[in-house]
Amino acid sequence: MTRVGFAEDLAICWTLHRSLGVPYSDASWYALPAMWRILLSEGSMKLCLVEDRARPLGSRIVSFNAILFVTAEFCSQAQSTLPPYLGIELTRRFLSHQLPRMNREQIAWANASGGLNVLMCFEGWTRDGLLPEQVLALREKQNEALHLTLGGYRVKEFLVEQIGEENWQWMLDAGTRLRRDYSDCFRKGDVSEAESSQGPRLVGLTKEEAFAHPGSNIASLFIFSPPRFHFNRSQRLLLQQALMGKTSETLAKSLSISPWTVKKRWSAIYERVADVDSELLPAFIAYSAHASSRGAERRRRLLSYLRQHPEELRPCEPPDWMATHRRGDYR
Repeated sequence: MTRVGFAEDLAICWTLHRSLGVPYSDASWYALPAMWRILLSEGSMKLCLVEDRARPLGSRIVSFNAILFVTAEFCSQAQSTLPPYLGIELTRRFLSHQLPRMNREQIAWANASGGLNVLMCFEGWTRDGLLPEQVLALREKQNEALHLTLGGYRVKEFLVEQIGEENWQWMLDAGTRLRRDYSDCFRKGDVSEAESSQGPRLVGLTKEEAFAHPGSNIASLFIFSPPRFHFNRSQRLLLQQALMGKTSETLAKSLSISPWTVKKRWSAIYERVADVDSELLPAFIAYSAHASSRGAERRRRLLSYLRQHPEELRPCEPPDWMATHRRGDYR
């Protein structure tokens, strides 16, 4: 199955990433989990995971990818001058307090206006004992996890650095274009020939390229519909957790709020939905004398809608908010 990742998954992701043999320094390997944790907490990074539920607890994550929202300047540098292994470069910048990340306010602004620059350069997987058809199934789930994580964002440019010929060829087949093979770095001797054969390649796709050649798997990441309900951040967090099947009791625990606060947030969510789309939650469900016993049905209908409209769960501030706030330099 696919799911989004959380801070408690980082240790396993770190182990999977280390198995790729990326030539980080010891200091960078040590700093990597701290950087990931900060980026996750700030909303600058998203984890997409594939789990094998038949495996023992603690070893179920068989694949992960980390998606970062980065500045346009960093995207340009990645496609022109930066050396291979962008994860190493990002960790180095983290240690020097120059990480090109975007904060929540910047992401919300870009998602409501010109679009986001997305970079995927941290990954890891295990294929222990997998048959060829199981590897194909894993690939399909990796693609599903990517769409689960990025669905609903206004993507402007998508860049991926993949390690190993099979991996970057898979991304090319999915519809991306080769941006760099780092041959210039190999010629300069920045990277050894042994590394170059199974080293990284940078591939990518822009919104314009996707629209010019629709139909590829990756092109569908650029489909965007603006949100209608504009839930606030606390409401979005509750809905994201509810989509994972959490009950009111487990929602209260995971969000560190009281059951009473959970109930109030649901009420505010239902009121907002009713104000925008009165037919999504019919009156006999939302306001009948048995409304308290109909909570499960209201929740089922709303979550069913949100699974098809992930843009409602993404930071995307409305025009009146943007008109009164400073953008910042992150276009």
